[in-house]
Amino acid sequence: MTDINLLFTCPHDGRKRGSEANPPIMRRNTDNFPDQICMPADGQGFSIENDLSTKELTEKIVETIQSLTTKLPQMQIADYRRLFIDYNRKEECAFVNSGSARTEYLKYHTGIRDKIDEMLSNDGTSLVFLFDVHGTGRRTMRGSDEQSHEIEVIIGTQQGETIEALNQKHPFAWWGENGLIPLLQTKGIKVWPPNESEEEDSTLLDGGYTIQKYSEINRVVAIQIEVICALRENVYCFPCRDTFAFDLAECIVNFVRSLSI
Repeated sequence: MTDINLLFTCPHDGRKRGSEANPPIMRRNTDNFPDQICMPADGQGFSIENDLSTKELTEKIVETIQSLTTKLPQMQIADYRRLFIDYNRKEECAFVNSGSARTEYLKYHTGIRDKIDEMLSNDGTSLVFLFDVHGTGRRTMRGSDEQSHEIEVIIGTQQGETIEALNQKHPFAWWGENGLIPLLQTKGIKVWPPNESEEEDSTLLDGGYTIQKYSEINRVVAIQIEVICALRENVYCFPCRDTFAFDLAECIVNFVRSLSI
């Protein structure tokens, strides 16, 4: 039984390694994914970089939300390293063609869809929120003012497209006093985009395949979260990850509660 309409996905911090042995899951390389098929401009570009520590961050966010609400969010975490399967790409850009790789890829996405369907079946009106957790190596973003802005978190919504279900039901909630980004800003977190105008203009790291795919389902609100390394690791300060996970979890809870869904 689903306790709360929140789902957290983590596609790029899988730990398993494939091999050429049975069952084969081959290493990916750029030659298999040409730009004309896997277009970087469409968020399908080739990469093998794991978003390190996003697994631990995702688990800590879910654990914190449960402690704050006594309700357990859903979670889907990738099994295989991005070197072998990129779960945040369409099939033809996600793995070297093999039955085993496709089975693992579909298991991940079937798991997401099943969890969404379970939450949607609770009643016919509530929204479901999907948060896709990533890591970024960026520390700055260039704004419409042509200036460089220091960032810690990038919130991606495909310029508002993947939160359309929210905007239809609560037109002023996203950028209102209890909107997710304004709440994060009250914690002193440097969030991009910082305002509605920049959200309309910003396209870099604004959301990938996962949030695009699942926001097409009625009543699903899908949001990508890109987190800098210093907030994902406990190396730079201890406990950076736990502190950030608590702040983010609290903001998500307060945001969702404010909608009275």
